[in-house]
Amino acid sequence: MEIREATNADVASIAKLYTENWKETYKELLPDEFLDHLNFEDSKQKWGSYLLEKGHKIFVAYEKEVFLGFSACKEDEEIQNCLYLDSLHVSKAARGKGVGTKLIKKVGNYAAHNGDTRMSICIVKGNDTAKRLYEKMGARHYKDFTDHFGETESNSEKLIWDNLQPFNLK
Repeated sequence: MEIREATNADVASIAKLYTENWKETYKELLPDEFLDHLNFEDSKQKWGSYLLEKGHKIFVAYEKEVFLGFSACKEDEEIQNCLYLDSLHVSKAARGKGVGTKLIKKVGNYAAHNGDTRMSICIVKGNDTAKRLYEKMGARHYKDFTDHFGETESNSEKLIWDNLQPFNLK
């Protein structure tokens, strides 16, 4: 498996996976009306713009030519010396094979290399599979809050890794 920085050539694959995963993962957690309006074109614009933002980074995972997933990160605006793991998505076919773990480690390594001492992530309450993975990797509860996706609100939770040393991939 190869993990590298994303380029414009990856945006369509990122957008497709992002849209599909949101519709599947949050089916029981967010309103159908919100999920029904998610679409490839909007996602493509979102991730194409994200890639251009200063301080934003996207990493992609491939096995040969097959797109497996991506992670996106930026500075955490709430916590000092903290990189925010903004998004993590793994294709259905690649789940359970360590892709998500490797993408998280890549972001943690990137954060440590750039002088951050912590990393954070936010999840929608009820996304227990993701929460178990993050906690298994050392994340702990930071706070509960109400998140906003446009007009849609969700009960969410922020998790934090206080020590990035275990993420250091040599």
